[in-house]
Parts: sequence; C-alpha cells; structure tokens
Amino acid sequence: MQRTPLNDDEQRAYPPASSPRQAPQYARQRAQRSRRLPPLDDSDPSSTISTNTASWRSVPVPKRRASLRASRAADQPRLSRRGMGAAPLPPEQDEERSQPGPTTSTNRHQVLGGASPSQRGASGRLTFDDDDDDELPGFTQQRRPPSPATSSGRMRAVTPPPRPPRPAAPPPPDLFRRLHDLSHNKMLLLLCAAVLVVLVSLIPLLVSWLGTPRPMGLSVQQNTATAAATALNQAPVNPHQVVIIPSDTDHPPPPVLATAAYLMDMDTGATLYAYNPFMHLPMLSTTKLMTALLAVEKGNLDQKVTITSALYSDIQQHISSDSSLFGLKKGETYTLRELLYGLLLPSGNDAAVAIADAVGGSYQHFVDMMNQRARELGMYDTHYMNPSGLLATGHYSSAHDLAVLGRYTMSNPVLHQIAGTRMYNIPKTAQHAQHYLVNGNQFLWWYPGADGGKPGWDGNTDFVQVVSCTRNNRHLIGVTMNTKDWWTDMRDLMNWGFNNFQWISPYDVDLQHPIPYDYDWDYFARDKKTNTLPTANHGRYYIYTGYSVSPPILTFFDKNGGLDKFGFPISMPDYSQGNVISQRFQKATIQCDLSGKQCKRL
Repeated sequence: MQRTPLNDDEQRAYPPASSPRQAPQYARQRAQRSRRLPPLDDSDPSSTISTNTASWRSVPVPKRRASLRASRAADQPRLSRRGMGAAPLPPEQDEERSQPGPTTSTNRHQVLGGASPSQRGASGRLTFDDDDDDELPGFTQQRRPPSPATSSGRMRAVTPPPRPPRPAAPPPPDLFRRLHDLSHNKMLLLLCAAVLVVLVSLIPLLVSWLGTPRPMGLSVQQNTATAAATALNQAPVNPHQVVIIPSDTDHPPPPVLATAAYLMDMDTGATLYAYNPFMHLPMLSTTKLMTALLAVEKGNLDQKVTITSALYSDIQQHISSDSSLFGLKKGETYTLRELLYGLLLPSGNDAAVAIADAVGGSYQHFVDMMNQRARELGMYDTHYMNPSGLLATGHYSSAHDLAVLGRYTMSNPVLHQIAGTRMYNIPKTAQHAQHYLVNGNQFLWWYPGADGGKPGWDGNTDFVQVVSCTRNNRHLIGVTMNTKDWWTDMRDLMNWGFNNFQWISPYDVDLQHPIPYDYDWDYFARDKKTNTLPTANHGRYYIYTGYSVSPPILTFFDKNGGLDKFGFPISMPDYSQGNVISQRFQKATIQCDLSGKQCKRL
C-alpha cells in the first residue's frame, strides 16, 4: 500500500520514525487524528485532506481567491529572479511588489512571505500543487490520490488533466434541407427562370431543324449553284470530306432502306446525297466495272482471247457453283469486246477470269492492277481480291467509291454504250457458239432516263447497284448498297435528284412489257403509291409525292382520317409563323400550335 505523505502540521506532530517498527504506530496515530479533524471549510485554503481513501474522491475544492491570483501575478517576476540567482529589483519596485494585496489572515501565508515549505522546492523556487486549479463555484472536483513519486520528497509532480474529447462533426444537411435553402435564393431563381424562357423560345427552331432529315449528319450547303467541275482522273485532296449540295430544296432528302447510299452529279462531281458513304461493304458484281475499265484502258478490244486448257482450269478454280456465267468453253476464241458484253450484261464470272488472264498476264497480277487503279482514282475505301465480285475476306468497297467508279466508267463511251445495252446477240462462228445476252440491270427496263450501270446480287437479300441516268441534259450516278427494296431506294434518289416526282412504277411497266427476271421480285406487286418509309424524326415519308409528315401534324393526320380525308402531302411543313406550323395536303391544310399543342384543319 502506498503511504500518504505528511503535511506540515503532521510532520511537526509526528517526527519521522527512528526505526521501521515505529512506523505503524505513527500511522495509527495520524489516522486517528485525521478522523478527529473538523469538516473542510470552502473558505479555508489551509484545510487538510483526509487520508481516508473512501472520502477523498468527493472533497469540495476551495475556491481560489482573487487576492491569491493577484499576489502570484505580482510576485512572479521577483520569485523568478531570486530563484535564478539574478540581480534583485530596484528598491522602489521591490517595495511596491512586496506590499500585501487585499488578502485575509487565512490566505496570507500563500504569498511570498507566508509560503509554506511544501510550496517551495529544493532550489528555493515557489511551486504550486494542482489542488489550486480554478474551479467554478458550487462544483465538486474529484481529487486524485497522491502520486507515489511525491512520497520521497516535498516536491509533487504536476500531471496535466486529460483533454476532453472533441465534439463530433455535425452531419451534413440532407437533400431536402439543401433544396429548401436553394428555394430561398432569389438570384438562383431568377437565373433558372431566364434559362427556362430561353429554352421555350428555342422549341420552334428545334422542331424546324428536326423536321428536315439530313443524311448521316454530313455538312450540307443550301446552294443550288453549279459546283466547279472535278477532273475525272484526279484524286480528291481529302477523300473523307464530303460537302453535300442538294439539287432540290423543295423536297426533303429521301430516307433509304439501304445500308449506304450516294447520289452524284456526273458532270460536276458534286455530291447531292450521302448516307454512310464510307462504310465498307461487299460490292458483289459491281466489281466488274473496274474489270471492264482496265480491259478498255490496258487491252485491245479486237484482240483474240482463246480459252486454253490452262485458262479453262483457271476459270473453274476461281468461280463458284452458283456463279452467273457467260458460257465459255474450252477451245473457243472470243474478242475482248465480246467478253466485255458477256461480262456486263449477264454478269459472267467466267468472262471476268478470262479478261484478267488476257489483260493482266495472270489472275493475281490483274487483281494487283485493280487495286492500283482504285488508289489512282481516290477510292481509298475499296480493296479487291478477285475480278468477279465473289464474296471474300478483304473484298469491299463503299458507296462513295462506287459513285466515283461509276462516274469514271460511264464517262468512257465504249463502256457506257455496252452497259446501256438491253440485249445483245453474238452470232455463232467457227470459233464459238451463239450467245443471246440480256442485260440484268432491271432499272434500265422501266425507269425513264436510265442508261447504264451495273447491279450486284447475292441471290438473297443483299442487293447492290450503280445506276447511270440522264434527264433534261443532266447526268446523275446513283448508288445503293445492301438494300432489300432496290427499285424504291433508287427511284426515290433519282426523283429527288431530278426534282421530278411523276409516278412511275416497275409494276405498271411490267404489265406493259416484261422486265427481265421480274419473277425474282414477285413481279413488283408490292410497289404501291401508298407505301411509306420511316424518317429519323419519327415521321413518315410518302414515296408518291416525295414529302414527309412528322409529329404533331402526323398525329392529327392519323387521328382524323389520314389519306382518305386529307390526301397525300404536297408541301414541306411551314415554320415561318413562330409557334404555329402548317402543312398542305391534297384535300386540306393542317395547322398546329406548338405552345398549346392543338391542331386544326383549315
């Protein structure tokens, strides 16, 4: 058990024991005397604390006198100077500081002259116990038991009190409190109101912009002036930059079912329409346009080409079982011109291999010549693997490149004449059999002005075509790739390019004179005036008149009778009246108020 050190009075009453055996007797006497002490007085700072361990925890702490604090503050410099052995203060200052303050007899021993021995250290400096700390009136402090380190001397170690725990950070305000605070911010409310007004005023312009379809977001110039002519054999500076100059601004650009489409002015090279122009897609038998171009440029049209055993074996190796054929046989001899007819009209794959060997010297060397010529023409999205167009990895082209190729081949008089021939007869000679050829380009047989081109078809749903068409001294090249309705797509493009929407249908023409291979398309029975195509802004394009109808006019149109009550659209929507738009139909006009979301028939 730790011994409690004696205070000054106990040390005088109980001198230190001369032997260890006397210590218990003195301890018993000290304990008996502590029990006989009167209760502690708050006003008496000299009161001692009981050594009974059961009572020291709740002893009231005496209130520090203001005089004691003042006397400590006044004597602190002198005590420090004396304890440090410094020179004494001047007499007048020393006398002034030695004057007693407003103290009482009960606490005068706590100033310098009456400091108890327990408050002085071995060096003569004045020290204070932590029992003298400030306390608020009426509060009770729990006193700590004496430290064992002070039992051997009169100096007590001062232990600083533990720091109180920091208060927890307040939780962040919830979302509702923040919204409540923002609702009282007048500047913020005014700013939001201004932004809302601006957005409402921009709605008519946005609706007007959405009402006009723009193919694949390419740059469009609303300029009907004739563009500067582009050299046929000159590659563009930037092959992937297309500027669209629409020739018809009274009708919207038509949507297409094809994966990619292109419309070019052959005379100027201007782009009139473009949809996914640089997408790599199989070009099928339109490959034969490049084969024919190299045959005319590198070969002699009157040269004889004999189908030798080596050439016949090469033909069998590079054609498929379902290939379309010209009908070459081993030992026959044809002119290069006759092979070109067999290449472009019936789309003979055997004629393509014969031309490749005759002009290129070998099959692979001719394919290399095709790729080189494509780069010279600026066809950077085209790569050839064969001269016929059979499906193969790495054999692809784009709508833009096919338009460039179609423009260049149709500018060649020989190729333009052969590609525009509907039927051709090669009579029988001693060197070969007779061949009666029919052009498989069905667009030639029914659309006004069609005069050349080349289609490609895989026998399923993938149809590709390059079409040359001339009307009113204007020459256009149209391309559609991977379409399931080739006559609708190409007709819409050509009608829009020529700005002529007079109805013409392959179904009606086929009833007058048969179109070759009409049975492959069920005799075009599904081609009707009422057919429509979806537009990008959730509207409907009517192929009969070349106009589209979009919400909210379309909603009112469908709910109030449609074609029976209003007829076909005959104009584009008019947005010139601000929030009021209108569109003319064959039988009436529909007007809609965008702000009130109400439409009516005029």
